Amino acid sequence: MTNISTLFISTLLLIALSSCGQTPRSLDNGAYVVDPSIKAKVDQKVKSFNGVTMSSMDFKMFENDSIVGDTYAKGKSIDECMTMTSLDGDTINITGFMGMFAGFGYQIALFKDTCIVRHFAKSDAEIYKHHKNDSLEFGVSVPCKTYKLTLTNKPTFKKGDIVEGIIELMSDEYYEVANGNERKYKMQLTGYFKTEPLESTKEKNKKLADEWDKNNKDHGH
Repeated sequence: MTNISTLFISTLLLIALSSCGQTPRSLDNGAYVVDPSIKAKVDQKVKSFNGVTMSSMDFKMFENDSIVGDTYAKGKSIDECMTMTSLDGDTINITGFMGMFAGFGYQIALFKDTCIVRHFAKSDAEIYKHHKNDSLEFGVSVPCKTYKLTLTNKPTFKKGDIVEGIIELMSDEYYEVANGNERKYKMQLTGYFKTEPLESTKEKNKKLADEWDKNNKDHGH
Protein backbone atom coordinates (compact mmCIF):
# COMPACT_ATOMS: atom_id res chain seq x y z
CA MET A 1 0.00 0.00 0.00
CA THR A 2 1.53 3.34 -1.01
CA ASN A 3 1.81 6.36 1.26
CA ILE A 4 -0.82 8.14 -0.83
CA SER A 5 -3.35 5.30 -0.58
CA THR A 6 -2.64 5.00 3.14
CA LEU A 7 -3.28 8.71 3.58
CA PHE A 8 -6.40 8.51 1.41
CA ILE A 9 -7.82 5.67 3.50
CA SER A 10 -7.02 7.49 6.76
CA THR A 11 -8.66 10.69 5.56
CA LEU A 12 -11.77 8.90 4.27
CA LEU A 13 -12.10 6.99 7.51
CA LEU A 14 -11.95 10.17 9.56
CA ILE A 15 -14.71 11.64 7.40
CA ALA A 16 -16.78 8.46 7.50
CA LEU A 17 -16.64 8.26 11.29
CA SER A 18 -17.17 11.93 12.02
CA SER A 19 -20.95 11.85 12.13
CA CYS A 20 -20.95 8.84 14.45
CA GLY A 21 -18.79 10.75 16.91
CA GLN A 22 -15.54 9.23 18.10
CA THR A 23 -16.23 9.35 21.83
CA PRO A 24 -18.96 6.97 23.02
CA ARG A 25 -21.61 8.75 25.09
CA SER A 26 -23.06 6.66 27.88
CA LEU A 27 -23.35 6.58 31.65
CA ASP A 28 -22.56 2.88 31.65
CA ASN A 29 -18.91 2.73 32.70
CA GLY A 30 -17.48 -0.73 33.25
CA ALA A 31 -14.13 -2.04 34.38
CA TYR A 32 -11.69 -3.55 31.92
CA VAL A 33 -9.41 -6.54 32.43
CA VAL A 34 -5.63 -6.70 32.00
CA ASP A 35 -4.39 -10.11 30.87
CA PRO A 36 -0.94 -10.34 29.18
CA SER A 37 -1.67 -13.92 28.06
CA ILE A 38 -3.97 -12.65 25.25
CA LYS A 39 -1.03 -11.01 23.43
CA ALA A 40 -0.33 -14.12 21.32
CA LYS A 41 -3.96 -14.14 20.14
CA VAL A 42 -3.87 -10.41 19.33
CA ASP A 43 -0.58 -10.80 17.44
CA GLN A 44 -2.15 -13.62 15.42
CA LYS A 45 -5.21 -11.54 14.51
CA VAL A 46 -3.62 -8.10 13.93
CA LYS A 47 -1.33 -7.68 10.92
CA SER A 48 0.75 -4.86 9.47
CA PHE A 49 0.90 -4.19 5.71
CA ASN A 50 3.48 -1.65 4.54
CA GLY A 51 3.33 0.16 7.85
CA VAL A 52 -0.49 0.12 8.10
CA THR A 53 -1.91 -1.89 10.99
CA MET A 54 -5.03 -3.84 10.04
CA SER A 55 -7.16 -5.17 12.88
CA SER A 56 -9.51 -8.14 12.84
CA MET A 57 -13.16 -8.70 13.69
CA ASP A 58 -15.64 -11.53 14.15
CA PHE A 59 -19.36 -10.86 14.21
CA LYS A 60 -22.80 -12.43 14.35
CA MET A 61 -25.52 -10.19 12.89
CA PHE A 62 -29.15 -10.65 13.85
CA GLU A 63 -31.93 -9.32 11.59
CA ASN A 64 -35.42 -9.53 13.11
CA ASP A 65 -33.94 -12.04 15.61
CA SER A 66 -32.63 -14.35 12.85
CA ILE A 67 -28.89 -14.76 12.14
CA VAL A 68 -28.01 -13.29 8.73
CA GLY A 69 -24.22 -13.20 9.06
CA ASP A 70 -21.86 -15.26 11.22
CA THR A 71 -18.08 -15.30 10.88
CA TYR A 72 -17.75 -17.32 14.10
CA ALA A 73 -19.50 -20.26 12.42
CA LYS A 74 -17.37 -19.91 9.28
CA GLY A 75 -14.17 -19.74 11.32
CA LYS A 76 -12.85 -16.90 9.16
CA SER A 77 -12.47 -13.44 10.68
CA ILE A 78 -12.73 -10.17 8.76
CA ASP A 79 -9.07 -9.17 8.79
CA GLU A 80 -9.05 -5.86 6.92
CA CYS A 81 -10.48 -3.58 9.59
CA MET A 82 -9.19 -0.12 10.40
CA THR A 83 -8.45 1.19 13.89
CA MET A 84 -8.45 4.92 14.64
CA THR A 85 -7.12 6.10 17.99
CA SER A 86 -6.56 9.38 19.82
CA LEU A 87 -5.39 10.47 23.25
CA ASP A 88 -7.58 13.32 24.47
CA GLY A 89 -6.63 14.41 27.96
CA ASP A 90 -7.21 11.47 30.29
CA THR A 91 -9.21 9.49 27.71
CA ILE A 92 -8.04 7.08 25.01
CA ASN A 93 -10.60 6.85 22.18
CA ILE A 94 -10.44 3.73 20.01
CA THR A 95 -12.67 3.11 16.98
CA GLY A 96 -12.57 -0.18 15.11
CA PHE A 97 -14.35 -0.14 11.73
CA MET A 98 -15.12 -2.54 8.91
CA GLY A 99 -15.97 -0.84 5.62
CA MET A 100 -15.51 2.78 4.58
CA PHE A 101 -18.54 5.03 4.06
CA ALA A 102 -20.82 2.12 4.95
CA GLY A 103 -20.03 -0.47 7.58
CA PHE A 104 -19.99 -1.10 11.30
CA GLY A 105 -17.71 -1.47 14.26
CA TYR A 106 -17.10 -0.51 17.88
CA GLN A 107 -16.16 2.57 19.87
CA ILE A 108 -14.17 2.44 23.12
CA ALA A 109 -13.59 5.33 25.50
CA LEU A 110 -10.85 4.15 27.85
CA PHE A 111 -10.32 5.82 31.23
CA LYS A 112 -7.92 5.07 34.10
CA ASP A 113 -9.83 2.08 35.49
CA THR A 114 -13.05 1.98 33.46
CA CYS A 115 -14.30 2.13 29.89
CA ILE A 116 -17.41 2.82 27.81
CA VAL A 117 -18.09 0.62 24.80
CA ARG A 118 -20.66 1.12 22.06
CA HIS A 119 -21.48 -0.53 18.74
CA PHE A 120 -22.11 1.62 15.67
CA ALA A 121 -23.32 1.22 12.11
CA LYS A 122 -22.77 3.75 9.33
CA SER A 123 -24.22 4.26 5.86
CA ASP A 124 -24.06 6.76 3.00
CA ALA A 125 -27.87 7.09 3.26
CA GLU A 126 -30.19 8.02 6.12
CA ILE A 127 -31.41 4.53 7.01
CA TYR A 128 -30.61 4.02 10.71
CA LYS A 129 -32.34 4.80 13.98
CA HIS A 130 -31.80 3.55 17.51
CA HIS A 131 -35.41 3.50 18.70
CA LYS A 132 -38.47 2.70 16.62
CA ASN A 133 -39.82 6.28 16.82
CA ASP A 134 -36.49 8.06 16.16
CA SER A 135 -35.74 10.01 12.98
CA LEU A 136 -33.55 8.29 10.38
CA GLU A 137 -29.84 9.20 10.35
CA PHE A 138 -26.69 8.23 8.43
CA GLY A 139 -25.28 6.44 11.45
CA VAL A 140 -26.33 5.00 14.76
CA SER A 141 -24.27 4.48 17.92
CA VAL A 142 -25.90 2.19 20.47
CA PRO A 143 -25.05 0.94 23.97
CA CYS A 144 -24.05 -2.65 24.57
CA LYS A 145 -26.17 -5.11 26.53
CA THR A 146 -22.93 -6.79 27.58
CA TYR A 147 -19.27 -6.17 26.87
CA LYS A 148 -15.84 -7.28 28.03
CA LEU A 149 -12.64 -5.37 27.24
CA THR A 150 -9.35 -7.19 27.84
CA LEU A 151 -6.01 -5.39 27.37
CA THR A 152 -2.53 -6.88 27.24
CA ASN A 153 -1.17 -4.14 29.55
CA LYS A 154 -2.56 -1.31 31.62
CA PRO A 155 -2.30 1.91 29.55
CA THR A 156 -0.02 4.71 30.72
CA PHE A 157 -2.16 7.38 28.98
CA LYS A 158 1.00 8.99 27.64
CA LYS A 159 1.88 10.07 24.13
CA GLY A 160 3.49 7.21 22.20
CA ASP A 161 1.76 4.49 24.22
CA ILE A 162 0.43 1.49 22.25
CA VAL A 163 -2.81 -0.17 23.38
CA GLU A 164 -3.72 -3.69 22.29
CA GLY A 165 -6.50 -6.01 23.31
CA ILE A 166 -9.76 -7.79 22.60
CA ILE A 167 -13.28 -6.34 22.84
CA GLU A 168 -16.30 -8.66 23.06
CA LEU A 169 -19.79 -7.16 22.93
CA MET A 170 -23.48 -7.74 22.34
CA SER A 171 -25.20 -4.58 21.14
CA ASP A 172 -28.55 -3.08 21.97
CA GLU A 173 -31.18 -3.36 19.24
CA TYR A 174 -31.50 -0.74 16.49
CA TYR A 175 -33.39 -0.32 13.22
CA GLU A 176 -32.66 0.02 9.53
CA VAL A 177 -35.26 1.31 7.08
CA ALA A 178 -34.54 0.70 3.40
CA ASN A 179 -36.93 0.58 0.43
CA GLY A 180 -39.85 1.04 2.80
CA ASN A 181 -38.93 -2.02 4.85
CA GLU A 182 -38.05 -1.67 8.54
CA ARG A 183 -35.74 -4.29 10.04
CA LYS A 184 -34.50 -4.72 13.60
CA TYR A 185 -30.81 -5.46 14.12
CA LYS A 186 -28.41 -6.36 16.87
CA MET A 187 -24.76 -7.38 16.73
CA GLN A 188 -22.50 -9.78 18.57
CA LEU A 189 -18.91 -8.75 17.88
CA THR A 190 -15.35 -9.60 18.86
CA GLY A 191 -12.64 -7.15 17.84
CA TYR A 192 -8.88 -7.67 18.02
CA PHE A 193 -6.90 -4.43 17.90
CA LYS A 194 -3.51 -2.80 18.28
CA THR A 195 -3.29 0.97 18.14
CA GLU A 196 -0.68 3.16 16.55
CA PRO A 197 1.47 5.10 19.07
CA LEU A 198 -0.96 7.43 20.83
CA GLU A 199 -1.22 11.09 19.86
CA SER A 200 -3.87 13.75 20.28
CA THR A 201 -6.62 14.38 17.73
CA LYS A 202 -5.06 17.79 17.01
CA GLU A 203 -1.64 16.21 16.34
CA LYS A 204 -3.19 13.49 14.18
CA ASN A 205 -5.14 15.98 12.05
CA LYS A 206 -2.04 18.17 11.61
CA LYS A 207 0.01 15.16 10.50
CA LEU A 208 -2.64 14.16 7.95
CA ALA A 209 -2.79 17.72 6.60
CA ASP A 210 1.02 17.93 6.34
CA GLU A 211 1.23 14.57 4.52
CA TRP A 212 -1.58 15.62 2.18
CA ASP A 213 0.26 18.85 1.31
CA LYS A 214 3.53 16.95 0.80
CA ASN A 215 1.96 14.38 -1.53
CA ASN A 216 0.28 17.13 -3.56
CA LYS A 217 3.62 18.95 -3.96
CA ASP A 218 5.43 15.72 -4.86
CA HIS A 219 2.93 15.09 -7.65
CA GLY A 220 2.86 18.61 -8.97
CA HIS A 221 -0.62 19.57 -7.71
